[in-house]
Amino acid sequence: MDEIAVRALIQDHFASGGKDEVRATQIYAQDAVLEFPQGGERIRGKERILAMRLAFPARLDFEILRTVGCGDLWVNEYTIRYDGQPSHVVGIMEFRDGLVVRETIYISDSWEPPAWRAEWVEPMTTASH
Repeated sequence: MDEIAVRALIQDHFASGGKDEVRATQIYAQDAVLEFPQGGERIRGKERILAMRLAFPARLDFEILRTVGCGDLWVNEYTIRYDGQPSHVVGIMEFRDGLVVRETIYISDSWEPPAWRAEWVEPMTTASH
């Protein structure tokens, strides 16, 4: 699968997420594994991934900030909003035969930056590449 096709598949996945979970789940192989290391959770199989996403109790919106990768390994940096509340996310997608076989998602809430490091930092208003 070429880079343009993978990027289109990833773009469609996030555009559909939170709106059409059946379509968003088409990116996964039948034996896909989805992991959330911070919660110690693993979901095995496309059917279980879809069932979890259909049962999700919050409204979700996704904003892709950056997608980088090649071959079978792709990394997505994005913001996900749960009922409007943003969290920062890095997701690693591993592909086989044009479908995701493993996705690992790391989620972090925002925090107030500490005053002690203010002299060395600048506020981020947009992602820099």
